[in-house]
Amino acid sequence: MIPAFTIFQKEIKETLRDRRTLIIMIGMPLLLIPLILSVASKVASSQAEAEREKDVRIGLVSNDNGEELIERLKRRQDVLVFEDIPPKDFKKFIREDSLDLGLVFDSGFDAAIESGKTGTLEVFHNSTNEIPFNRVKTTIDNYHTEIRDDRLAKLNATPQLVEPTSVEMIDAYTQRENFGKMVGGFLPYIFVLFCLMGAMYPSIDLFTGEKERSTLETILTVPASRIQILSGKMMAIVLAGVLSGGLAILGMYLAIKFNPEVPDMIQNIILQILNPTAILQILLLIIPLTIFFAGILIPASIYARNFKEAQSIIQPMLIVVIIPLAIVATLPNLDLTFATAMIPIVNVGLASRDIVAGTMNPAMFVVVFASLVVLAGVGIGLCVRWFGQEGNLLRI
Repeated sequence: MIPAFTIFQKEIKETLRDRRTLIIMIGMPLLLIPLILSVASKVASSQAEAEREKDVRIGLVSNDNGEELIERLKRRQDVLVFEDIPPKDFKKFIREDSLDLGLVFDSGFDAAIESGKTGTLEVFHNSTNEIPFNRVKTTIDNYHTEIRDDRLAKLNATPQLVEPTSVEMIDAYTQRENFGKMVGGFLPYIFVLFCLMGAMYPSIDLFTGEKERSTLETILTVPASRIQILSGKMMAIVLAGVLSGGLAILGMYLAIKFNPEVPDMIQNIILQILNPTAILQILLLIIPLTIFFAGILIPASIYARNFKEAQSIIQPMLIVVIIPLAIVATLPNLDLTFATAMIPIVNVGLASRDIVAGTMNPAMFVVVFASLVVLAGVGIGLCVRWFGQEGNLLRI
């Protein structure tokens, strides 16, 4: 049997005995992600439902105008009107959640309406929670429509007279593409981070841990070359990272599939998105990416004297990974081009977004994959160079 494969089997067995590694590699992707997504969707749904069920609290300054609209608001069973609050305090009370909206009628509101002009109504609101305003907006819109139709009737005209055009919006993207572009910006956060985390702890254990257990020297005496020993250990680390990233995708899929809060339409789109071809493409990107991660993690683990030092050296990598992913998620107009396909991690995020949306250009996929393979080769070269130096291996 090839010595590298023998070492690989040995390291996998030791990795599977480590509870901490199993929790990070298997437990967190399969349990933590579904739990977080389920709780988040439940909380969001509950808050939205609570906002729809509670009374809308409105601070009102009429300036002796808008009596008809005010009466319509007061007749609603789900609206509470407070007329003793000065307008200068509206922003403060809305920020403190004592009010939902503030309405201020212009002093010439009624006169403008009577003379066929436009009456001005100021609305103070919370732009982060538009549910209260959307509930009240129907009453305001109905009032607006009735006034407009009454004016047109006096002119013996129809509403079509003031609406000469009708705009029909036709989306150039399919439902799957739109949803895929949205989810695709979030998906890399899941599998890229778990690829890194899944590879991180085995890397520390198989190198720094060997130092602490004083077994590294023993392994170096076995009838296998340094390259074979490194290859066996590196294969175990890469497998752990790829498995963790794949399980993260599976965990997200299960969380959405079996979450009753998720609409059937979105579940059907998820089933279309996570098809075998898309999963295979993502896995093809994960493998060289994880090899690249291993190429950084292994030298750091070899250099560290103990587990604590290894963690302090490696954990800043999470920030380095998160920043490019944040760029992908927050810049929706950032597209996969030849230039962006060369940027590590960013290229994986952009490619994943296109894969999920079903708009992946095969040529660009090859470019991204090739750039990741080059990075993986650089990572392997770093490991070979670092592992070949006695001073790094025996640093205590």
